[in-house]
Amino acid sequence: MSSNTISTAASDWRQLRVCKIVQESAVIKSFYFESVDGEPVSIHRAGQHLPIRLPQPDGEPPLLRTYTVSIAPSAAQLRISVRKLGVGSSYLHETIAVGDIIECRAPAGDFIIDTAPAHPVVMIAAGVGITPILAMIGHLVDEGERTGAMRPITFFYAARNRAERGFDGELADLAQRSKGKLTIIRLLQDTEGAAIGDDYEEQGILSPAILEKYLGFQLYDFYLCGPPGFMQAVYDALTSHGVADHRIFAEAFGPASLKRQLAPGPQPQTSIPSTLPVDIVFNAAGDTGVWAPGAGSLLEFAESAGLTPEFGCRVGACGACKTKLVAGDVAYIRETSAAHADDEVLICSAVPAAAAEGAVNKLVLAIR
Repeated sequence: MSSNTISTAASDWRQLRVCKIVQESAVIKSFYFESVDGEPVSIHRAGQHLPIRLPQPDGEPPLLRTYTVSIAPSAAQLRISVRKLGVGSSYLHETIAVGDIIECRAPAGDFIIDTAPAHPVVMIAAGVGITPILAMIGHLVDEGERTGAMRPITFFYAARNRAERGFDGELADLAQRSKGKLTIIRLLQDTEGAAIGDDYEEQGILSPAILEKYLGFQLYDFYLCGPPGFMQAVYDALTSHGVADHRIFAEAFGPASLKRQLAPGPQPQTSIPSTLPVDIVFNAAGDTGVWAPGAGSLLEFAESAGLTPEFGCRVGACGACKTKLVAGDVAYIRETSAAHADDEVLICSAVPAAAAEGAVNKLVLAIR
């Protein structure tokens, strides 16, 4: 292993100040960010996430996390809304205060909405999965006010109970601004202390019967976000009722990617992991190493070499670890759902691929 160490270019990270913190529910807090340098905050597309870097005590490496921007692009500030679950979210909930400075990259991600189509859109979220959906709804309402034409939205919002559900006031305001174009159906599993009509429309899980109750025989685009089990159940319900896979846009939390029903026909040939050592060039700075079977994913191997690539979910769902593939080929050790180009690799889920007989086994990356 070379003695060089990687460092992220200073221009890639930007300082933002926490200007407001709001307790949205019993488990979700929103953090609003403004610029420190006086320049506007980074422009995002509704549904994208914000990579952030959180300092740690005692010289420990900073925490690298990605959280969805939960506010429409028209807002003057950036906002993330975080459920307390895990090290990064606990740090935000327990340590970060108004006035603190965090570092972030520009928002990124491919789970975004198109405001142009005239046909209706159905949005489905569970728990904190509302965050990209909320930004999308806000964006559609903003565009509807700007252009005079808004895509009709039916929004199914599931939560365990009333105390854990956030953003009721914000959603009510968006519904009023939509002038009848936004219909919200709230589902609670536990309705104790909640009144039907005032606090929820349906009890239990989102079932095919509930979908049929509120949706007509129209062409819809479906946008889903939530825990893997919820997402898979909704996806299966939609496809079993004839909804085409290409009409379902989804972003799942957790280790399981959505298992999609692909159209029949030949599928692209996939590479297989190498069973031999592979020379790795991590970046233009000259950091190198020799990967061997058992060394883990390319992300894990880079971390073992002392590098600090970006990552989020570590399972190929968020796209935060997306890295330029300069030369060579990779194989994936798990199913992934984050979009990436042919010359990009999700290093959290990839290893060097087996080379053709007689070919040089070498992989060149551009880890930032």
